[in-house]
Amino acid sequence: MKLMTLIFCLMFLNISFSGEHEGGFHTANFCTLSKTCSHLRFDEYPTTAKMSEFLIHILPSTSSSVIDNLTAKLWMDMGNGHGHGSAPLAITTGEEENHFAVTNAWFVMAGPWQVIVNFKENGINQQIIIPIDIKE
Repeated sequence: MKLMTLIFCLMFLNISFSGEHEGGFHTANFCTLSKTCSHLRFDEYPTTAKMSEFLIHILPSTSSSVIDNLTAKLWMDMGNGHGHGSAPLAITTGEEENHFAVTNAWFVMAGPWQVIVNFKENGINQQIIIPIDIKE
């Protein structure tokens, strides 16, 4: 029963961070095993028709964690070992701590994409994969 309650609470927390919020569209939070989480914030929902810009927000596992060396790429897994990327993303440090501004994001096909975020937290390599469905 406690496990089911915990799962329900985590699902509710994850859903509560997704969708339309002040400041644009936020994806759900996705986390590493060490409990560092991340989500994306788009001012406009991304489409295949134009370049997208978004923020990557890293939520460190502790308040004293240092996040650095962040990189990200777009990836569409097309099955059977085939995939599709996009142009390299341009990433700059955002205005707030652990926020990273991304430009030059081209979702060139409709379907399920992943934003693969790699970074170091206190010198340890971490990766978070954030799915997003592009409809048009």
